[in-house]
Amino acid sequence: MTPYEKLVSLPGADGFLKPGVTFEQLGAVAHAATDLEAAGEVQRARKELFRLVGMAMNPAA
Repeated sequence: MTPYEKLVSLPGADGFLKPGVTFEQLGAVAHAATDLEAAGEVQRARKELFRLVGMAMNPAA
């Protein structure tokens, strides 16, 4: 069960949402990418982050 699925399953879960946010909106975001697509995006972002940190730590390289 994903965190989103757990939240949706809770009684009165809509009370935990920020004003103006709906489960319909959250569902669209949650289902916009497959688990593998999302994991790939995380890996790409991580690689870019470490590349940037490496450049900052060693600007002559």
